[in-house]
Amino acid sequence: MCYEVFIRRAFKCDYDAHNSKNSYFQNLIETENGATSTKHLGSYDKQLAAIKKNIEKAIDKFLKSKPTENEALNLNAFKTKLASVYSTSEIKNLLDQGVVNTTRFRDL
Repeated sequence: MCYEVFIRRAFKCDYDAHNSKNSYFQNLIETENGATSTKHLGSYDKQLAAIKKNIEKAIDKFLKSKPTENEALNLNAFKTKLASVYSTSEIKNLLDQGVVNTTRFRDL
């Protein structure tokens, strides 16, 4: 759920806007685990690139939303780490931290 929360919070959007639907991340997890039902979605690398691009856009959106100095430092660190991660568990850990770091934007 952290993927959807992070994207929706960044863009203040409804379900599935800005590719925020949690099923996109779930499909990536299933592909990583070898599920054959996700073959029509493309390779793991292709899905991973799309997910990372969506997260990066959300980070950029947060950075344009006047974050505090601490929030900006954490978001920039998130963006830097995101570039080098390759597993869904690593992305999920970063997203969990990102959701906590952006709590202030929850109701704006």
